[in-house]
Amino acid sequence: MSISRLTLLLAGLIILLAIIGIWSGEPLQGFWRWPAALLITLMAWERFRLTDNIELHRQVPPTLALGESVDYSIQVCNRAGSKVRFETQSDYPAAIVGDNSLQRWLLGAHETQSRQFSITPTRLGGTSLGSLYVKQLGAFGLCWWTRRIDDDIAMRIEPARLNNFVDLSGMQQLGSRGSAQARSSGVEFLDLSEYRRGDSLRSIDWKATARRGKPMVRHFEREHLLEIAVLIDCGLSSRLQSEHMDRLHHYINVAAKLTEFASYQGDRIACLAYAQQTVDKTPMAGGMNSVRAIRQLLSRLTVFNENGNALNAALEVKQLLKRRGLVIFLTELEQPEAALQLVQAGKLLSTKHQVLVATVDEPAIGDDLKQNGVYWQDPYRKFAILEYLRGRELTRKRLQGSGVAVTSATAQNLDRRILAYYRNKRDTIAAA
Repeated sequence: MSISRLTLLLAGLIILLAIIGIWSGEPLQGFWRWPAALLITLMAWERFRLTDNIELHRQVPPTLALGESVDYSIQVCNRAGSKVRFETQSDYPAAIVGDNSLQRWLLGAHETQSRQFSITPTRLGGTSLGSLYVKQLGAFGLCWWTRRIDDDIAMRIEPARLNNFVDLSGMQQLGSRGSAQARSSGVEFLDLSEYRRGDSLRSIDWKATARRGKPMVRHFEREHLLEIAVLIDCGLSSRLQSEHMDRLHHYINVAAKLTEFASYQGDRIACLAYAQQTVDKTPMAGGMNSVRAIRQLLSRLTVFNENGNALNAALEVKQLLKRRGLVIFLTELEQPEAALQLVQAGKLLSTKHQVLVATVDEPAIGDDLKQNGVYWQDPYRKFAILEYLRGRELTRKRLQGSGVAVTSATAQNLDRRILAYYRNKRDTIAAA
Protein backbone atom coordinates (compact mmCIF):
# COMPACT_ATOMS: atom_id res chain seq x y z
CA MET A 1 0.00 0.00 0.00
CA SER A 2 1.06 3.57 -0.70
CA ILE A 3 -0.86 6.78 -0.05
CA SER A 4 -1.96 9.04 -2.86
CA ARG A 5 -1.43 12.77 -3.27
CA LEU A 6 -4.97 13.41 -2.07
CA THR A 7 -4.22 11.63 1.20
CA LEU A 8 -1.04 13.64 1.62
CA LEU A 9 -3.00 16.85 1.08
CA LEU A 10 -5.67 15.84 3.58
CA ALA A 11 -3.05 14.78 6.12
CA GLY A 12 -1.32 18.15 5.70
CA LEU A 13 -4.61 19.97 6.35
CA ILE A 14 -5.24 17.86 9.46
CA ILE A 15 -1.76 18.70 10.76
CA LEU A 16 -2.39 22.38 10.04
CA LEU A 17 -5.69 22.15 11.91
CA ALA A 18 -3.94 20.54 14.87
CA ILE A 19 -1.34 23.33 14.98
CA ILE A 20 -4.08 25.98 14.88
CA GLY A 21 -5.90 24.17 17.72
CA ILE A 22 -2.76 24.13 19.85
CA TRP A 23 -2.27 27.86 19.33
CA SER A 24 -5.90 28.82 19.86
CA GLY A 25 -6.69 26.44 22.72
CA GLU A 26 -10.18 25.23 23.48
CA PRO A 27 -12.55 24.45 21.77
CA LEU A 28 -10.42 23.80 18.66
CA GLN A 29 -7.54 22.11 20.47
CA GLY A 30 -8.75 18.54 19.91
CA PHE A 31 -10.91 19.11 16.89
CA TRP A 32 -8.26 17.65 14.47
CA ARG A 33 -8.96 14.15 15.84
CA TRP A 34 -12.33 13.97 14.07
CA PRO A 35 -11.08 14.50 10.50
CA ALA A 36 -8.12 12.23 11.25
CA ALA A 37 -10.46 9.47 12.43
CA LEU A 38 -12.66 10.02 9.38
CA LEU A 39 -9.65 9.75 7.04
CA ILE A 40 -8.51 6.51 8.65
CA THR A 41 -12.04 5.13 8.49
CA LEU A 42 -12.33 5.97 4.80
CA MET A 43 -8.98 4.30 4.08
CA ALA A 44 -10.11 1.14 5.89
CA TRP A 45 -13.45 1.20 4.06
CA GLU A 46 -11.63 1.70 0.77
CA ARG A 47 -9.58 -1.41 1.44
CA PHE A 48 -12.64 -3.36 2.51
CA ARG A 49 -14.52 -2.40 -0.67
CA LEU A 50 -11.57 -3.17 -2.90
CA THR A 51 -12.66 -6.06 -5.07
CA ASP A 52 -10.91 -8.01 -7.77
CA ASN A 53 -12.78 -6.31 -10.61
CA ILE A 54 -9.72 -6.19 -12.87
CA GLU A 55 -8.96 -9.19 -15.04
CA LEU A 56 -5.46 -9.32 -16.53
CA HIS A 57 -4.35 -11.84 -19.13
CA ARG A 58 -0.87 -12.10 -20.60
CA GLN A 59 -0.44 -13.93 -23.89
CA VAL A 60 2.97 -15.05 -25.13
CA PRO A 61 4.08 -17.83 -27.54
CA PRO A 62 5.02 -21.07 -25.75
CA THR A 63 8.33 -21.34 -27.64
CA LEU A 64 10.75 -18.44 -28.09
CA ALA A 65 13.87 -18.15 -30.23
CA LEU A 66 17.06 -17.25 -28.39
CA GLY A 67 18.08 -13.62 -28.90
CA GLU A 68 15.10 -12.74 -31.12
CA SER A 69 12.59 -10.17 -29.90
CA VAL A 70 8.96 -11.23 -29.68
CA ASP A 71 5.82 -9.33 -28.81
CA TYR A 72 3.39 -10.36 -26.12
CA SER A 73 0.17 -8.70 -25.02
CA ILE A 74 -1.46 -7.71 -21.74
CA GLN A 75 -5.24 -7.61 -21.94
CA VAL A 76 -7.09 -5.87 -19.12
CA CYS A 77 -10.84 -5.99 -18.51
CA ASN A 78 -12.70 -3.81 -16.01
CA ARG A 79 -15.75 -5.65 -14.72
CA ALA A 80 -16.77 -2.86 -12.34
CA GLY A 81 -19.53 -0.40 -13.03
CA SER A 82 -17.21 2.58 -12.55
CA LYS A 83 -13.89 3.68 -13.98
CA VAL A 84 -10.72 2.22 -12.54
CA ARG A 85 -7.25 3.73 -12.39
CA PHE A 86 -4.27 1.46 -11.83
CA GLU A 87 -0.60 0.89 -12.73
CA THR A 88 1.29 -2.23 -13.76
CA GLN A 89 4.97 -3.16 -13.82
CA SER A 90 6.56 -6.39 -15.07
CA ASP A 91 9.31 -8.22 -13.21
CA TYR A 92 11.01 -10.44 -15.78
CA PRO A 93 13.23 -13.40 -14.84
CA ALA A 94 16.95 -13.46 -15.60
CA ALA A 95 16.37 -15.31 -18.90
CA ILE A 96 14.32 -12.46 -20.38
CA VAL A 97 15.14 -8.83 -21.16
CA GLY A 98 12.27 -6.44 -21.78
CA ASP A 99 10.63 -3.13 -21.03
CA ASN A 100 9.66 -3.08 -17.37
CA SER A 101 8.69 0.57 -17.17
CA LEU A 102 5.62 1.62 -15.21
CA GLN A 103 2.41 1.43 -17.25
CA ARG A 104 -0.56 3.65 -16.30
CA TRP A 105 -4.08 2.51 -17.15
CA LEU A 106 -7.49 4.19 -16.97
CA LEU A 107 -10.45 1.97 -17.84
CA GLY A 108 -14.05 2.98 -17.99
CA ALA A 109 -16.90 0.82 -16.78
CA HIS A 110 -16.81 -2.63 -18.43
CA GLU A 111 -14.02 -1.51 -20.76
CA THR A 112 -11.27 -3.73 -22.15
CA GLN A 113 -7.82 -2.56 -23.23
CA SER A 114 -4.80 -4.34 -24.66
CA ARG A 115 -1.16 -3.33 -25.02
CA GLN A 116 1.82 -4.90 -26.78
CA PHE A 117 5.23 -5.32 -25.17
CA SER A 118 8.52 -6.63 -26.54
CA ILE A 119 10.80 -9.11 -24.80
CA THR A 120 14.07 -10.77 -25.81
CA PRO A 121 15.02 -14.22 -24.44
CA THR A 122 18.69 -14.40 -23.49
CA ARG A 123 19.15 -17.90 -22.00
CA LEU A 124 18.20 -21.37 -23.16
CA GLY A 125 15.81 -23.64 -21.34
CA GLY A 126 12.48 -23.33 -19.60
CA THR A 127 11.39 -20.09 -18.00
CA SER A 128 8.30 -18.08 -17.10
CA LEU A 129 7.14 -14.57 -17.92
CA GLY A 130 7.76 -13.50 -14.33
CA SER A 131 5.53 -11.55 -11.98
CA LEU A 132 3.25 -8.66 -12.79
CA TYR A 133 2.77 -6.06 -10.05
CA VAL A 134 -0.54 -4.20 -10.05
CA LYS A 135 -1.14 -1.01 -8.08
CA GLN A 136 -4.81 0.03 -8.01
CA LEU A 137 -6.20 3.34 -6.79
CA GLY A 138 -8.97 2.92 -4.23
CA ALA A 139 -12.57 4.04 -4.72
CA PHE A 140 -12.02 7.29 -2.78
CA GLY A 141 -8.62 7.96 -4.33
CA LEU A 142 -6.86 7.79 -0.96
CA CYS A 143 -4.45 4.87 -1.37
CA TRP A 144 -2.77 2.71 -4.00
CA TRP A 145 -3.29 -0.95 -3.17
CA THR A 146 -0.65 -3.36 -4.51
CA ARG A 147 -0.90 -7.01 -5.45
CA ARG A 148 1.29 -9.42 -7.38
CA ILE A 149 0.09 -11.67 -10.18
CA ASP A 150 1.95 -14.93 -10.78
CA ASP A 151 0.10 -16.64 -13.60
CA ASP A 152 2.89 -19.20 -14.19
CA ILE A 153 3.09 -18.73 -17.95
CA ALA A 154 5.64 -21.36 -18.99
CA MET A 155 7.84 -20.84 -22.04
CA ARG A 156 10.72 -22.68 -23.62
CA ILE A 157 13.67 -20.86 -25.16
CA GLU A 158 15.35 -22.70 -28.03
CA PRO A 159 18.21 -21.85 -30.41
CA ALA A 160 17.18 -19.54 -33.24
CA ARG A 161 16.03 -21.01 -36.52
CA LEU A 162 16.70 -20.06 -40.11
CA ASN A 163 13.02 -19.48 -40.89
CA ASN A 164 13.09 -15.72 -40.42
CA PHE A 165 16.59 -15.32 -41.83
CA VAL A 166 16.34 -13.45 -45.14
CA ASP A 167 18.98 -12.61 -47.75
CA LEU A 168 20.09 -16.22 -48.19
CA SER A 169 20.57 -18.05 -51.46
CA GLY A 170 17.67 -20.37 -52.10
CA MET A 171 15.59 -18.95 -49.26
CA GLN A 172 12.61 -16.69 -49.62
CA GLN A 173 11.36 -14.08 -47.20
CA LEU A 174 8.73 -14.80 -44.57
CA GLY A 175 10.42 -18.08 -43.74
CA SER A 176 9.39 -20.10 -46.80
CA ARG A 177 11.94 -22.40 -48.34
CA GLY A 178 12.73 -21.81 -51.98
CA SER A 179 14.94 -23.82 -54.27
CA ALA A 180 17.57 -24.79 -51.73
CA GLN A 181 16.42 -28.33 -51.00
CA ALA A 182 18.50 -31.23 -49.85
CA ARG A 183 19.84 -32.99 -52.92
CA SER A 184 19.84 -36.74 -52.60
CA SER A 185 20.55 -37.87 -56.16
CA GLY A 186 24.27 -37.08 -55.91
CA VAL A 187 24.39 -35.58 -59.43
CA GLU A 188 23.62 -32.19 -60.98
CA PHE A 189 22.39 -31.40 -64.50
CA LEU A 190 25.17 -29.73 -66.51
CA ASP A 191 23.99 -29.21 -70.14
CA LEU A 192 22.49 -30.73 -73.31
CA SER A 193 24.41 -31.87 -76.40
CA GLU A 194 23.90 -33.96 -79.56
CA TYR A 195 24.02 -37.69 -79.21
CA ARG A 196 27.44 -39.21 -79.91
CA ARG A 197 28.44 -42.79 -80.30
CA GLY A 198 29.13 -44.24 -76.89
CA ASP A 199 26.63 -42.06 -74.99
CA SER A 200 24.24 -43.97 -72.75
CA LEU A 201 20.77 -44.39 -74.17
CA ARG A 202 19.40 -43.62 -70.68
CA SER A 203 20.78 -40.08 -70.93
CA ILE A 204 18.71 -39.21 -74.02
CA ASP A 205 16.33 -36.31 -73.37
CA TRP A 206 13.31 -37.30 -75.45
CA LYS A 207 11.54 -33.95 -75.11
CA ALA A 208 14.59 -32.05 -76.33
CA THR A 209 15.01 -34.63 -79.11
CA ALA A 210 11.43 -34.04 -80.29
CA ARG A 211 11.89 -30.27 -80.23
CA ARG A 212 15.17 -30.22 -82.17
CA GLY A 213 14.53 -33.15 -84.48
CA LYS A 214 17.76 -34.94 -83.56
CA PRO A 215 18.91 -37.05 -80.59
CA MET A 216 19.93 -34.93 -77.57
CA VAL A 217 21.51 -36.23 -74.40
CA ARG A 218 21.79 -34.79 -70.93
CA HIS A 219 25.16 -34.40 -69.25
CA PHE A 220 25.50 -34.53 -65.50
CA GLU A 221 28.30 -33.94 -63.07
CA ARG A 222 28.63 -35.61 -59.72
CA GLU A 223 27.65 -33.31 -56.88
CA HIS A 224 30.39 -32.56 -54.37
CA LEU A 225 29.03 -32.73 -50.83
CA LEU A 226 30.90 -30.89 -48.10
CA GLU A 227 31.72 -32.00 -44.60
CA ILE A 228 31.57 -29.25 -41.97
CA ALA A 229 32.75 -29.27 -38.37
CA VAL A 230 31.59 -26.48 -36.04
CA LEU A 231 33.65 -26.07 -32.87
CA ILE A 232 32.13 -23.99 -30.05
CA ASP A 233 34.28 -22.59 -27.27
CA CYS A 234 32.51 -23.08 -23.92
CA GLY A 235 35.42 -21.72 -21.88
CA LEU A 236 35.57 -18.64 -19.68
CA SER A 237 35.78 -16.22 -22.59
CA SER A 238 32.31 -17.31 -23.73
CA ARG A 239 30.85 -15.67 -20.63
CA LEU A 240 31.61 -12.18 -21.95
CA GLN A 241 28.40 -10.23 -22.50
CA SER A 242 27.44 -8.80 -25.87
CA GLU A 243 24.05 -7.22 -26.56
CA HIS A 244 22.18 -8.73 -23.56
CA MET A 245 23.58 -12.25 -24.13
CA ASP A 246 26.85 -13.95 -23.37
CA ARG A 247 28.97 -14.99 -26.33
CA LEU A 248 28.22 -18.67 -25.91
CA HIS A 249 24.56 -18.03 -26.71
CA HIS A 250 25.52 -16.01 -29.79
CA TYR A 251 27.71 -18.93 -30.90
CA ILE A 252 24.77 -21.29 -30.33
CA ASN A 253 22.54 -19.25 -32.63
CA VAL A 254 25.20 -19.17 -35.34
CA ALA A 255 25.69 -22.94 -35.14
CA ALA A 256 21.94 -23.59 -35.25
CA LYS A 257 21.41 -21.47 -38.37
CA LEU A 258 24.47 -22.86 -40.12
CA THR A 259 23.31 -26.42 -39.42
CA GLU A 260 19.92 -25.79 -40.99
CA PHE A 261 21.35 -24.07 -44.03
CA ALA A 262 23.94 -26.82 -44.59
CA SER A 263 21.23 -29.47 -44.39
CA TYR A 264 19.30 -27.69 -47.15
CA GLN A 265 22.40 -27.95 -49.35
CA GLY A 266 22.72 -31.67 -48.67
CA ASP A 267 26.03 -31.24 -46.82
CA ARG A 268 27.09 -33.20 -43.75
CA ILE A 269 27.81 -31.41 -40.51
CA ALA A 270 29.06 -32.21 -37.03
CA CYS A 271 29.22 -30.03 -33.92
CA LEU A 272 31.77 -30.20 -31.12
CA ALA A 273 31.72 -28.14 -27.91
CA TYR A 274 34.91 -27.86 -25.90
CA ALA A 275 36.50 -26.31 -22.84
CA GLN A 276 39.79 -27.86 -21.70
CA GLN A 277 38.48 -31.13 -23.10
CA THR A 278 35.56 -32.02 -25.34
CA VAL A 279 32.28 -31.26 -23.59
CA ASP A 280 29.83 -32.72 -26.10
CA LYS A 281 29.71 -33.64 -29.77
CA THR A 282 27.53 -35.04 -32.52
CA PRO A 283 28.59 -37.44 -35.28
CA MET A 284 29.04 -36.30 -38.86
CA ALA A 285 25.61 -36.58 -40.46
CA GLY A 286 23.28 -34.86 -42.92
CA GLY A 287 19.60 -34.08 -43.30
CA MET A 288 17.12 -33.25 -40.59
CA ASN A 289 18.53 -35.91 -38.28
CA SER A 290 21.72 -33.89 -37.97
CA VAL A 291 19.70 -30.71 -37.38
CA ARG A 292 17.79 -32.30 -34.52
CA ALA A 293 20.90 -33.82 -32.96
CA ILE A 294 22.86 -30.57 -33.07
CA ARG A 295 19.96 -28.50 -31.72
CA GLN A 296 19.67 -30.91 -28.79
CA LEU A 297 23.40 -30.54 -28.15
CA LEU A 298 23.19 -26.74 -28.33
CA SER A 299 20.35 -26.69 -25.81
CA ARG A 300 22.58 -28.44 -23.26
CA LEU A 301 25.61 -26.15 -23.46
CA THR A 302 26.80 -23.98 -20.58
CA VAL A 303 29.93 -21.95 -19.83
CA PHE A 304 32.74 -23.74 -17.96
CA ASN A 305 35.06 -22.09 -15.45
CA GLU A 306 38.18 -22.90 -17.42
CA ASN A 307 39.88 -21.71 -20.58
CA GLY A 308 39.02 -23.46 -23.81
CA ASN A 309 41.71 -25.65 -25.39
CA ALA A 310 41.25 -25.46 -29.15
CA LEU A 311 44.19 -27.77 -29.81
CA ASN A 312 42.54 -30.74 -28.06
CA ALA A 313 39.37 -30.08 -30.03
CA ALA A 314 41.33 -29.89 -33.30
CA LEU A 315 42.92 -33.28 -32.65
CA GLU A 316 39.48 -34.83 -32.30
CA VAL A 317 38.13 -33.06 -35.39
CA LYS A 318 41.07 -34.34 -37.41
CA GLN A 319 39.87 -37.87 -36.73
CA LEU A 320 36.27 -36.90 -37.45
CA LEU A 321 36.76 -35.45 -40.96
CA LYS A 322 37.43 -38.19 -43.50
CA ARG A 323 38.19 -35.82 -46.38
CA ARG A 324 38.84 -32.15 -47.00
CA GLY A 325 36.17 -30.11 -45.26
CA LEU A 326 35.32 -26.82 -43.61
CA VAL A 327 36.20 -26.29 -39.93
CA ILE A 328 34.66 -23.31 -38.14
CA PHE A 329 35.87 -22.19 -34.71
CA LEU A 330 33.48 -19.96 -32.73
CA THR A 331 35.72 -18.44 -30.11
CA GLU A 332 37.42 -15.33 -28.76
CA LEU A 333 40.76 -14.27 -30.29
CA GLU A 334 42.27 -12.46 -27.31
CA GLN A 335 42.97 -15.11 -24.67
CA PRO A 336 46.42 -15.05 -23.03
CA GLU A 337 46.86 -18.84 -22.86
CA ALA A 338 44.22 -20.16 -25.25
CA ALA A 339 45.28 -17.93 -28.17
CA LEU A 340 48.51 -19.90 -28.69
CA GLN A 341 46.56 -23.18 -28.66
CA LEU A 342 44.13 -21.70 -31.19
CA VAL A 343 47.02 -20.84 -33.53
CA GLN A 344 48.45 -24.35 -33.16
CA ALA A 345 45.01 -25.84 -33.87
CA GLY A 346 44.75 -23.73 -37.00
CA LYS A 347 48.15 -24.88 -38.24
CA LEU A 348 47.24 -28.51 -37.57
CA LEU A 349 44.00 -28.41 -39.54
CA SER A 350 44.78 -25.93 -42.32
CA THR A 351 47.20 -28.33 -44.03
CA LYS A 352 44.22 -30.36 -45.25
CA HIS A 353 41.04 -28.45 -44.41
CA GLN A 354 39.66 -24.95 -44.87
CA VAL A 355 39.64 -23.37 -41.41
CA LEU A 356 37.64 -20.32 -40.37
CA VAL A 357 37.90 -18.65 -36.98
CA ALA A 358 34.89 -16.44 -36.20
CA THR A 359 34.54 -14.08 -33.27
CA VAL A 360 32.29 -11.31 -31.99
CA ASP A 361 33.24 -7.65 -32.35
CA GLU A 362 32.39 -5.06 -29.71
CA PRO A 363 31.92 -1.61 -31.30
CA ALA A 364 31.50 -0.06 -27.85
CA ILE A 365 35.15 -0.79 -27.09
CA GLY A 366 36.33 1.43 -29.93
CA ASP A 367 33.88 4.14 -28.85
CA ASP A 368 35.42 4.15 -25.36
CA LEU A 369 38.81 5.00 -26.85
CA LYS A 370 37.39 8.09 -28.54
CA GLN A 371 35.92 9.54 -25.36
CA ASN A 372 37.82 12.05 -23.28
CA GLY A 373 38.91 10.90 -19.86
CA VAL A 374 36.78 12.14 -16.95
CA TYR A 375 37.70 9.92 -14.02
CA TRP A 376 41.14 8.97 -12.76
CA GLN A 377 40.62 5.33 -13.85
CA ASP A 378 39.98 6.26 -17.50
CA PRO A 379 43.66 6.22 -18.62
CA TYR A 380 44.06 2.72 -17.18
CA ARG A 381 40.85 1.58 -18.88
CA LYS A 382 42.06 2.87 -22.24
CA PHE A 383 45.39 1.13 -21.73
CA ALA A 384 43.56 -2.15 -21.01
CA ILE A 385 41.44 -1.68 -24.15
CA LEU A 386 44.53 -1.04 -26.27
CA GLU A 387 46.16 -4.20 -24.90
CA TYR A 388 43.00 -6.18 -25.63
CA LEU A 389 42.84 -4.92 -29.22
CA ARG A 390 46.56 -5.50 -29.71
CA GLY A 391 46.20 -9.11 -28.50
CA ARG A 392 43.30 -9.74 -30.89
CA GLU A 393 45.18 -8.29 -33.84
CA LEU A 394 48.30 -10.30 -33.03
CA THR A 395 46.31 -13.54 -32.89
CA ARG A 396 44.55 -12.63 -36.12
CA LYS A 397 47.85 -12.13 -37.97
CA ARG A 398 49.26 -15.38 -36.62
CA LEU A 399 46.20 -17.30 -37.75
CA GLN A 400 46.20 -15.71 -41.19
CA GLY A 401 49.89 -16.45 -41.52
CA SER A 402 49.06 -20.13 -40.95
CA GLY A 403 46.51 -20.16 -43.76
CA VAL A 404 43.51 -19.75 -41.46
CA ALA A 405 40.68 -17.39 -42.44
CA VAL A 406 39.51 -15.02 -39.70
CA THR A 407 36.24 -13.13 -39.65
CA SER A 408 34.65 -10.91 -37.03
CA ALA A 409 31.38 -9.03 -36.84
CA THR A 410 28.91 -7.69 -34.33
CA ALA A 411 26.75 -10.23 -32.56
CA GLN A 412 23.80 -9.40 -34.83
CA ASN A 413 25.79 -9.86 -38.06
CA LEU A 414 28.14 -12.73 -37.26
CA ASP A 415 25.73 -15.38 -38.56
CA ARG A 416 25.39 -13.59 -41.90
CA ARG A 417 29.14 -13.26 -42.22
CA ILE A 418 29.73 -16.97 -41.61
CA LEU A 419 26.92 -18.10 -43.91
CA ALA A 420 28.24 -15.84 -46.67
CA TYR A 421 31.73 -17.37 -46.27
CA TYR A 422 30.24 -20.87 -46.38
CA ARG A 423 28.29 -20.14 -49.57
CA ASN A 424 31.31 -18.63 -51.30
CA LYS A 425 33.72 -21.43 -50.36
CA ARG A 426 31.42 -24.44 -50.50
CA ASP A 427 32.00 -25.62 -54.07
CA THR A 428 35.71 -24.85 -53.97
CA ILE A 429 36.31 -26.85 -50.80
CA ALA A 430 34.09 -29.80 -51.74
CA ALA A 431 35.69 -30.16 -55.20
CA ALA A 432 39.24 -30.14 -53.85
